[in-house]
Amino acid sequence: MIVSRARFAVLMLAAGLASCSNGDGTPPAQDPNHFLVKREELPITVRENAELQALRETIVRSEVEGQSTIIFIVAEGTLVKKGEKLVELDVSELVEKASTQEISVEKAHSAHEQARTQKDILEKELTTKRNTAKSQLEIARMDLEKLLGASGGKGSEGKNADMVRRLRDLVSEPAGEPTATEANAQSGPAAPQGIVARINPHNYVGLIDKVVQLLDVPVAAGEPDALDRDMGEMANKILQQADQIRLAMAELKVKEDTVSHSRRLAGKKFITRNELERDELSYQSQASKVTIAWNDLELLVNYTLKTSRIKMTQDFENASLELERVDASNDAERKKMQFDVEAKEKEYSLAKERLDNLQRQITSAVILAPTPGTVVYARIDRNRGGGEAVREGVQVRERQELISLPDTTKMRCVIKVQEAQIDKVTRGQPAFVSAEAFQGETFTGRVTSVAPVADSNSGWMTSDRKVYTTVVELDSDNPEGRLRSRMAANVTIMVDVIKDTLPVPLQAIFRDRSVNYVWRLEAGGPKAVPIQCGRQNTERVEVLSGISAGDTLLLKDPAGVQPPKFEQPVVPIPAPLKETANTNGEGDAANGDAARRRGQGTGGMNQKLADMTAEDLASYKERLGGMQRMIDGMRETGSLDAANEMETAITALKAALDKNDLVAGQIQKDKLSSLMRNRGNRPGGASPAEPGGDRPRRGNGEGGNGGGGGGRRGN
Repeated sequence: MIVSRARFAVLMLAAGLASCSNGDGTPPAQDPNHFLVKREELPITVRENAELQALRETIVRSEVEGQSTIIFIVAEGTLVKKGEKLVELDVSELVEKASTQEISVEKAHSAHEQARTQKDILEKELTTKRNTAKSQLEIARMDLEKLLGASGGKGSEGKNADMVRRLRDLVSEPAGEPTATEANAQSGPAAPQGIVARINPHNYVGLIDKVVQLLDVPVAAGEPDALDRDMGEMANKILQQADQIRLAMAELKVKEDTVSHSRRLAGKKFITRNELERDELSYQSQASKVTIAWNDLELLVNYTLKTSRIKMTQDFENASLELERVDASNDAERKKMQFDVEAKEKEYSLAKERLDNLQRQITSAVILAPTPGTVVYARIDRNRGGGEAVREGVQVRERQELISLPDTTKMRCVIKVQEAQIDKVTRGQPAFVSAEAFQGETFTGRVTSVAPVADSNSGWMTSDRKVYTTVVELDSDNPEGRLRSRMAANVTIMVDVIKDTLPVPLQAIFRDRSVNYVWRLEAGGPKAVPIQCGRQNTERVEVLSGISAGDTLLLKDPAGVQPPKFEQPVVPIPAPLKETANTNGEGDAANGDAARRRGQGTGGMNQKLADMTAEDLASYKERLGGMQRMIDGMRETGSLDAANEMETAITALKAALDKNDLVAGQIQKDKLSSLMRNRGNRPGGASPAEPGGDRPRRGNGEGGNGGGGGGRRGN
């Protein structure tokens, strides 16, 4: 909705726009330095400069990494359609990098494929090695089982126990007795002296235990023991040797009977002596064979079979260890190859990702309009004094705003509300907008959003003053596009209207320290009257008490009249710190001292630095930071030299405190105290008792409290 300036003046009730006044509420014929008090309405407003923006706009940004140069940009103000070319950035270096990166991608891909092939080959080699080791273990196990005998009846009917029993029977046979022929022979060659008797099987009974020990092997639960296993090579060889002994001993018995018979025949001269000697030699030879057979059995058990048992057992254990070694080695080889494959895969993926990124940036170098709209150039470093607009040949960084495509059918205003005013602004309040391009026209709107926190850039070059971004949406549409994005405007937010009150100009309010007063014109001359102030706007302050309608006030100090001295209000005394309870009663004094030290640290600005604790120094340093507001106020009033001297002293004092140089810090502290005292002795100077407090100022915020800053200092 658009209203005329006269209508807006009526709604705002602003005295400066009324045709029947001189701008200060006084009749035309009255002295311009006088003001006649009367009851009327006081509008409470917040007024700030603003920038018009489209309610909906598309921001076009650079998507090219790093710095790039604009080689083409569409003319500002051009109405573009979706998909039309807006900007082209120089990416010749990226094109060259992409060509090089393609070669790197091919190399990385080839290396990855080779690694995968090598992995397949290695897997086959490792499988072969394990199969070989596993086969060797199985062969060694079978050889040992073949030697000692199998379990579970794998085809053999005899058991090791049968072999042991037969061996025990062999060594338990009775020894032979000397024959009568041997005992009664009187002539001929020396007869054998009981050779069969001398070859006593009982002499070899110890072989039984040795054979059992050779057959003994560890068995799992539920498996038969060594004697219940099938006979193996060991049992076979023992039985074969036992059979040889039996045959030899049987043959020896035959030879013995033959020689005995030959001796009887020789005694009767039935055979010749040569025939007798032949039979005796045969007998003795057989006796030697029996002895050798028994010795062979002993050697078989004590050495041959024991050696075979040790060798085959060792072969089995070595084969088991070899299989474990092969498994461990294969696992290490697999992990190494897998790591190599994964590394090559990551190298390929990284190279491919870099190539994709370069290609994406090359594609992004030509920026097309994502939506239709009117081209508006962005500003470079717009937060620092506006800056220049983007243009061809300018270098831009990634994510930097280049162009905005506003939809100007619906507009809004973005304003920065001062911290002192923000508590008055709420969503839904009515507002009036005047654009500098359209003098005499006012647009209505509403507050739609208020930032919950201060603008992050609000402190740049503005001391520590904070502003809050506030958005006002205009009620009317903008179909013809008269209002354009980035136009300068002024927004007045209607906070409240005070009915039937006594508003007076800000110039009429004076101040004596904490007391506000006015000069009221009486019959005997001007009189200083203390007043109580209420709310205010940029021009007037509500007076709650002290004056009445019809009073005439002076707008400046009367000549030749001494400023008044009013009794100041009693300052409330802060509550003392609560002492911490101590059960032994010894900590009260210490707590009291600590509390006093804390009080000195936060309020004792005259305390020497050497007497301060670490906490006191930290608190003192924080208070020094709060003095920046006072220095800014001094600059606003024109005291540039004093402000610079004080700022230099504070900077040097902070530096000394950072270095813990209390001597140099005390010198700067004394200098700062002197500057503050000199400032306090001047008219309008800040009180030295409040070095970290706010400077008393004229009320410049709309809707502010007149009691806190609505007047001028009187002394």
